[in-house]
Amino acid sequence: MVVKVEKPVHCMLVGDAMIGKSTLVQAFMEKHLPQTPYVATVLETYEGCLDVQGQKHNLSILDNAGQHDYENMRSFSYKDSEVLVLCYSVVDRNSLESIKDFWVPEVSHCRRRKPIILVATQTDLRKSDSKDSVSAEEGRKLAKDIGADTFVECTAYDNDSVNHVFEVMTTAGLKFRKRKNSFVKRVLGK
Repeated sequence: MVVKVEKPVHCMLVGDAMIGKSTLVQAFMEKHLPQTPYVATVLETYEGCLDVQGQKHNLSILDNAGQHDYENMRSFSYKDSEVLVLCYSVVDRNSLESIKDFWVPEVSHCRRRKPIILVATQTDLRKSDSKDSVSAEEGRKLAKDIGADTFVECTAYDNDSVNHVFEVMTTAGLKFRKRKNSFVKRVLGK
């Protein structure tokens, strides 16, 4: 008996440095908040498995450097990704501005109708009385303005919110794959 193994859903996380991208991925992979000190990421790949609607799906998660001067290195990773995940921190207004000013223009060169998920990280640090904190409403507005498919908020301290982010990513990737395969079949007449 031959068992068909589904290829992993390829997701790529981008966003400014030190906004919680790597911590989010590590919290998903380890099922708890990692206790390791911050180390700048250049390029990390993670392989994981997630149960979505009763089915197990494999994920390949690419965590890229948040420094703007690594654009050439990131450009090679975009073509293999099925889901582009743009991240900002709710306690770093500059990271929100970078989504519009830097990350959207960078991913638009390679997007080719790939889903974009906008993820707000570090919600546990948000202070409602601080003008520096980014509100959920601002995040939803940005998601609409940039044409993101989905907007999600999370904190690495809450496994449910972490899992929700990766469920949304997986579902978006599977839908993208299905549309892509359907299009190819229509074009080729098969």
